[in-house]
Amino acid sequence: MQKPNLRQGSGRQACAHCSAPFEVTPEDLAFYDQVSPVIRGTKYAIPAPSLCPDCRQQRRLAFCNEFNLYPGTCGLCRKRTLSQFPQSSSVPYYCHECWHSDKWNALSYGREIDFTRPFFEQLTALKRSVPSLALDVQGELQNCDYIHYAGSSKNSYLIMHADFCEDCMYGYGFKHNRSCVDGFYNLQCELLYDCVDCHGSYGLTHCQDCINCHSGAFLRDCIGCKSCFLCTGLRNKEYCFENEQLTKEEYRERTQGIDLQSFKTYQECRARRREIEKKHTFKEFHGHNTENCAGDYLVHCKDTHASFDCENVEHGKFCYQVVTGAKNVYDIYQYGLNLHESLECTISGENSYHLLFTLGGNVSCSDLLYCWYMENAKNCFGCANMTHASYCILNRQYTKEVYEQLVPRLIVHMQKTPLRSFGATEGQTPLRSPSGSFAGYEWGEFLPVEMSLFGYNKTTAQMYYPLKKKDVLAEHWTWDDEEPQLPAVEKIIDAGKLPDSTRDIPDDVLHWAIRCEVTGRPFKIQPQELAFYREQKLPIPRRHWFQRHLDRFHLRNPRKFWKRKCAKCGREIQTTYSPERPETVYCETCYLGEVY
Repeated sequence: MQKPNLRQGSGRQACAHCSAPFEVTPEDLAFYDQVSPVIRGTKYAIPAPSLCPDCRQQRRLAFCNEFNLYPGTCGLCRKRTLSQFPQSSSVPYYCHECWHSDKWNALSYGREIDFTRPFFEQLTALKRSVPSLALDVQGELQNCDYIHYAGSSKNSYLIMHADFCEDCMYGYGFKHNRSCVDGFYNLQCELLYDCVDCHGSYGLTHCQDCINCHSGAFLRDCIGCKSCFLCTGLRNKEYCFENEQLTKEEYRERTQGIDLQSFKTYQECRARRREIEKKHTFKEFHGHNTENCAGDYLVHCKDTHASFDCENVEHGKFCYQVVTGAKNVYDIYQYGLNLHESLECTISGENSYHLLFTLGGNVSCSDLLYCWYMENAKNCFGCANMTHASYCILNRQYTKEVYEQLVPRLIVHMQKTPLRSFGATEGQTPLRSPSGSFAGYEWGEFLPVEMSLFGYNKTTAQMYYPLKKKDVLAEHWTWDDEEPQLPAVEKIIDAGKLPDSTRDIPDDVLHWAIRCEVTGRPFKIQPQELAFYREQKLPIPRRHWFQRHLDRFHLRNPRKFWKRKCAKCGREIQTTYSPERPETVYCETCYLGEVY
């Protein structure tokens, strides 16, 4: 057997999955050395990654079902609950109240380490036996039965990756929002509709990349603006229409005849904004207040590279959707909230320290290795669905002394255990790259996609790395063909047959389902939602809520860099605007000179 390469050198490497070349820098190796666990004075070195950054990110995302929710029943109290697991799944789950109760004990599912079997195989079996949370929710919740990967909210419906929200619906990446509907990455906002990447704003409709704006509609890249309509690139302006400065009376005269309750008029305004944007100059990246950073959608970050949608991160790399006080972190997907010294984690954080290869290490966790959803836990290895645990391996309790004897043995076992393809029809065979080369050993790798509890097409990986069913099955990954149940309604009406104006929508719409104009998937309008549209004088949507999320998703730039030249000074820049796109893109220096 090939001996494990525990410390590969820096330089160009070929990805063991896609064969693409990628760089491992001396700084990367220094970080892996910095976070490598030390047990009884011996450091167990984490090797350089075998996969390129994209394949590592794809692997993490394949464990996250953020949007597909199903009706189910709590396995303990037997009450109906919404669940992230389809009805065909064999994974046991409890509702939020039962899971956090003292009516069961995750230690009762503990098992001894079997040093004759792959560790990943044992962890998978454990995770599939211990009850999971029906929905991943945290904190104090009030009237929030339909939220997921969210917490500490009130009167909210179908918000994901969201915290501290009230009266919000259909939102992703919401933080400290109130009365916001249909949004993507809106922070500290109130009364926003159909907005993307807006911060600290009030009363906006279909705006994107706006900060500290008030009472505006169809704005792009505006800061400190109030009462503006169909504008781009404005700073601290008021009463502007299509970037033309007007008096207060002129502005009211221009806008008072625009009826946004009309679906047709709303779509015309959306199209008009897209036309106006073609003349706008864009900065090479989205974000502000950064120091020595390279990425996109970065805010208040320092020494953070190859990262996206991060806020208040210091010394991070390959991080995505990590916020608020994270420091010294690599390869993290989502969460943060004071997460330190951590590597290769998914949805982990909140006052946590030194999490390695962990999924869902939440709320005051520390020194977790290969754990799968833990709360208030420390010094655990290969555990699943535990709270207030310490010195446990595979959910089995040990003393500190025995734990520190077993963990080194387990690491050595993983260093010698080849990664295996659990779903392969020929059996548990070592994974190989497309070129046929050996893909590596368990130690130092995140969990293989084969271990995911969800079909690939139902995970966030399908959004960022879309694959066809035949390609997913060729990888020996899982595909989920289960369709959601149709809503129980009096009738289903085609979106195109709805009245144009919200004024003409009857209350009976609450008893109907609307057939999405794109996917044909029926969806319902909720009472709270209909009241919002009427109060804010907005149109009834014609698309399913998830299709609307995808529409907003595609308004943002992809998480990929291209080289192109600044359209003003000619300096080469690295940007998420591909060279063939029509936008005028400036380097940061030229952009700031243009808009200020």
